Amino acid sequence: MAWRSTVWTAMGVLRIVPDLRDSGRSAGARGVPRDARGPAWWLALLVCKPLLLLGRRADWRGTERLPGSGGVVLAANHVSQADPLFLGEMILAQGRTPRFMAKASLFQSRAVGWWFRSAGHVEVDRSDGRSGIRAAVEAVERGALVVVYPEGSITKRPDGRLMSLRSGAVRIALETSAPLIPVAQWGVQAIVPAYEGRVVLGRRRRRVTLLVGDPVQLEDLRELPRATAVAVGVQRLQDTLAVMVDQLAHEHARSVRACPGQ
Repeated sequence: MAWRSTVWTAMGVLRIVPDLRDSGRSAGARGVPRDARGPAWWLALLVCKPLLLLGRRADWRGTERLPGSGGVVLAANHVSQADPLFLGEMILAQGRTPRFMAKASLFQSRAVGWWFRSAGHVEVDRSDGRSGIRAAVEAVERGALVVVYPEGSITKRPDGRLMSLRSGAVRIALETSAPLIPVAQWGVQAIVPAYEGRVVLGRRRRRVTLLVGDPVQLEDLRELPRATAVAVGVQRLQDTLAVMVDQLAHEHARSVRACPGQ
C-alpha cells in the first residue's frame, strides 16, 4: 500500500530527529549523536516534526522506564500505519534511536528499502522461523533499542484492541537477556484510521497517548525448556499489554464523551 510505504519512508527520516529540546545538545547527552545535525536532520525537522505537532497532542507516560543505554526489546500494540512516526518521536525524545523490526518485503522497495537500511531498521524474514529474528538478536546484543509489533500487523479487531501475540519479541528478549518493555498506544488511529489510507484532521489536535510499562518479568523463565519459557513469556506480555491498551482505550472513550472532537 502506497500509504504504508510513505509512512515508513518518513520514519526513516524521523529517526534522526531528536526532540526539539535536544537539538542543541552535545554528543553523548542522552545519547543524541553529533551527526544528527546534517541536512537530513533539518529536512526531518522542517517536514516531520511540524506535521506531528499539527496533528496531535502528545500524552507520554512512563518514559522514565526506558533504559538510557544498552539493548532493549520494546513491544508495542499496533493500531495504525502511522504508529512508527508517533512511537519513534517519543523514543527519540528520550535520547534513544529506535530500530524497527519490519518484514523483508518492505526492504525490497528502492526508496523505502534505502531509508530502512540507512536508518538501521531490522529486516525479519517471517518464512525463516527462528533464524528470521537473528538480525534483531544481533542488533540488541550490540546495544540497540529494537521495536517489535508482536501482533504481526495492525490490529484487525473492530474495537482496535490487542490481538493474539506472536513470539518474536519474547524470543529476542530471552536470547539476549535484554529487558522487554511493553508500550501501549492509543489515539493514532483517530488521525490515520487503520487500513483506510487517509488522514483525519479536525479543528483540534487529537490526543495520542503512549504508555511505557515496567519490564515484563522473564528472569525466572531462563532455566526452563525454551518452548515453555517462550509460551509463558508470551502470555505474560499478552496479559500486560492487553491491560495497558484497555486502560488507554477506556480513558480516550471517556474523554471523547466528555468533549467530542478530542
